[in-house]
Amino acid sequence: MEKTISIENARKKLGDLVDGVRIKGDLYIISKKGKPAAAIVPLEIAKKHEESKKTLLRLIKEVHERNKGKKPEEIEALINNAIKWARKTEVKH
Repeated sequence: MEKTISIENARKKLGDLVDGVRIKGDLYIISKKGKPAAAIVPLEIAKKHEESKKTLLRLIKEVHERNKGKKPEEIEALINNAIKWARKTEVKH
């Protein structure tokens, strides 16, 4: 369950917050001056996020390498074709 807590209360209850995250899978949004600033999430979520980020950066690097030497117009055409393909095949809800 997602909950929002001020940074002041988070300081006072850090142990309880960590237990709630670890045991119940809670997610806490920490607010500072009334605005969301950070989150305390289960470790599995943080690990999945890091893996997704690594995968995305690897894919970006691969695409960059594959397209070295191509003119910007060629790359733009490839992007437009990919967008058309994705729109044509996207799942409707």
